[in-house]
Amino acid sequence: MFSKRGFSTLIHANGNMAPKDFVLYPGFFTLSEQRILLNIALQKLDSTESRRDQKRRKAFLSSRPPLNIHSSSLKDSFLPDEYYAFEEGHYDNVIRNYREMHLSTWPETEVAGLPSILARLRTLYPTSDTQTHLLHLASTGEIFPHVDNVSASGSWILGVSLGAERIMRMESASSMEESFEVLLQSGSVYLQRDTVRFGYKHSILKAGIFRGREVVGGPRMSIMVRNRKAVTRNDPE
Repeated sequence: MFSKRGFSTLIHANGNMAPKDFVLYPGFFTLSEQRILLNIALQKLDSTESRRDQKRRKAFLSSRPPLNIHSSSLKDSFLPDEYYAFEEGHYDNVIRNYREMHLSTWPETEVAGLPSILARLRTLYPTSDTQTHLLHLASTGEIFPHVDNVSASGSWILGVSLGAERIMRMESASSMEESFEVLLQSGSVYLQRDTVRFGYKHSILKAGIFRGREVVGGPRMSIMVRNRKAVTRNDPE
């Protein structure tokens, strides 16, 4: 789980400490656990696409060699980008080359090992009333700097990273000196809340340099969990 070593080597904060309202849990999930989560997420997203797209994927899978179950990477779990129906641009121009969906339920009774995986993830939730979102970025996909809609989001968001490592940039609205970058590796989980949730713009880079090392990007699945925004009722006077 979380370690000071992982935190210091995977977060670059210009010599300063990252805000207390941002927490990174590197290596939270094992490779086998990551495969379970990624396969379910891909199946859920695939099921929303046209029969034509599903037939193309099925034909490709039947023609390629079996996957190496001993591989140390999730790369082969993703098909080439052309076999997915990626959206070129988000309605608010924040995301490019992506697929997404809201996930209402997990198939906990159908997939061995999934209940324990989700139970451990839920121990990180600050509150229990949540909604889950799947976001699949293509190899060239990226998320531009933005702050989530305050009127539609709660006070925290948790992200599970699966697939290619990417750089997440957090830009402070008050001071660039407080901005920082995070290397999101597969199997890691991050939590941003309160001051970081709405006081920083966040983005996911297509590629970049992190601590002098080139990060070239690649296909990535993100499981996003948010708490629901509390609804206030205005009583009549």
